[in-house]
Amino acid sequence: MKSHRAATSTSGNTTSGWLEAAGCVTAIGALSLLYAIGHRLGAHPIAFILHAMLVSAIATLMVVGAGTQAVAIVRHPMSWVVGLGMILLEILYFQTLTYVPPAHGNVMLRVGIPISMVAGWLMLRRPTPPLAVVGAVVVGGAIVLLVGVTSPDVRWPMAIVGTLAAVFMVVRGFAAEFHPWNRSASTVQDKLRVTGLVLLVTSILSLALASAAAAAMALDILPPSRLVPTAAQLLHWPTFLLGGLLGGAIYTLMMYLNFASVVKITTESLTAMMAFSPATAWLFQELGATFGLIDAPAPGPAVVVAIVVCIAAVLLIFWAGVQARQQRARGDAAGCPAG
Repeated sequence: MKSHRAATSTSGNTTSGWLEAAGCVTAIGALSLLYAIGHRLGAHPIAFILHAMLVSAIATLMVVGAGTQAVAIVRHPMSWVVGLGMILLEILYFQTLTYVPPAHGNVMLRVGIPISMVAGWLMLRRPTPPLAVVGAVVVGGAIVLLVGVTSPDVRWPMAIVGTLAAVFMVVRGFAAEFHPWNRSASTVQDKLRVTGLVLLVTSILSLALASAAAAAMALDILPPSRLVPTAAQLLHWPTFLLGGLLGGAIYTLMMYLNFASVVKITTESLTAMMAFSPATAWLFQELGATFGLIDAPAPGPAVVVAIVVCIAAVLLIFWAGVQARQQRARGDAAGCPAG
């Protein structure tokens, strides 16, 4: 009876884990639409993201608490790498969507897949299954196609900013992997606590620096720059509403669903589900255009092909990883002496 209950519980956790992974990917689509709306309303990327991150961090810590190791966590150098990586990823993704619609921009971020594989091999000498290499090459080909069909007016800005966003996505991933407190966190609450603390300190520092730069520009100490938000842009009320309230809420939900699915079905399974994020971005793009929230044409045939190819390639990479782990497990079992 106990065995049956345990099996039922495990099955239930797996099912809920996959549902939470699907919810996380859906939240990414909603966030992409929100970024596009923010762009249409004139929100500055840095102001929008910093408001969203700060609200999300505060909301998260109000729920899970700061814990007894808060000072040690925020003082660890890797915390700043993780936090700034998260912030810069979102700022650059927001900026990417000022050039192209959500589905298009989300596909561009898939360039992080081959970048991650190359970085893992160069820095850690991580072996990559041959089929996973094939999948990464296919993703690279889809990205080349995507850049090629992008309007010449925004092609290279989109490609550069989107690639930078993917780079910081990889940096965030590796930094989180080697963050000692993040590695030791085994529950959703612990993972949320670490991330909330990291986001709180980095978003406060970033907002303080942005405010100081805005004040310096207002006093003619620094020359005006489009890269830095002005005081008016930092206090822009649609940015407060969209970024601070809606953006913060969606980002908090996305973090919870991310960690909940990781704990139940592992990071690899969540990564497989993430393959569908360009599709959810496309879905929310269509909803936004239908209700007049954004002005975004439907993806052209080449963009649709890039979406489908990237999904298939990521699933191939996931399958290759599963096969490689199973082969290693069989080899380890064969090498263990009986008894």
